[in-house]
Amino acid sequence: MNGISLDRAYPDLFSPDEATLVGRFLDDPIPLRARQRFVRARETLTHSAYLVDGFVGRYRSDWTGRRQFLALQIPGDFIDLPSYMLGRLDHDLDSFTAATIRRMPHEKFTALRQAAPDTYDKLWRISLIDAAIHRYWAFRVGRLVGRARIANLFAEIFVRQFSRGLCDQDRFPLPVTQNDLAEAYGMTPVHANRMLGELRAEGICS
Repeated sequence: MNGISLDRAYPDLFSPDEATLVGRFLDDPIPLRARQRFVRARETLTHSAYLVDGFVGRYRSDWTGRRQFLALQIPGDFIDLPSYMLGRLDHDLDSFTAATIRRMPHEKFTALRQAAPDTYDKLWRISLIDAAIHRYWAFRVGRLVGRARIANLFAEIFVRQFSRGLCDQDRFPLPVTQNDLAEAYGMTPVHANRMLGELRAEGICS
């Protein structure tokens, strides 16, 4: 598998041999431009995608076009596993940066289930881990105050990247704009700017 492999992304879940096996079911790498929408809500999907490198965001929009940023996907994530069972997603997927994905056609999931059912089941454990992260995003926006929402998200993204060897202990990449962060925090860009300024002034982040 090109890029970060499943055993590096989930070392307690996949062995190197299992990661190699899954890699055989993935299609060739596909490059994405920065800020490219590559999955639209409710469109029929015949494949799921593994994020080799770059960053991808999940969004839902209201009838006026205003967006809510739902999740940030980092290298090593399967970004739309539920589409195998559902045939579509209920949200959009946008690349934040130039990125690379490798698709797994849904018929290959069926082949993997027949060839290696234990490895196939582990893919659904990934989906359950993602669901737990999504529930925490709902908790963050619903219960934490402004500065805590921002600091908590920064801590999450740092831990997820550090656990995969994608950053050092004192810094991590987060290629999103202030407007993106405001959409993630459920606040206006002006409020997000003020909260970020307070965190910088207190030396909590830079």
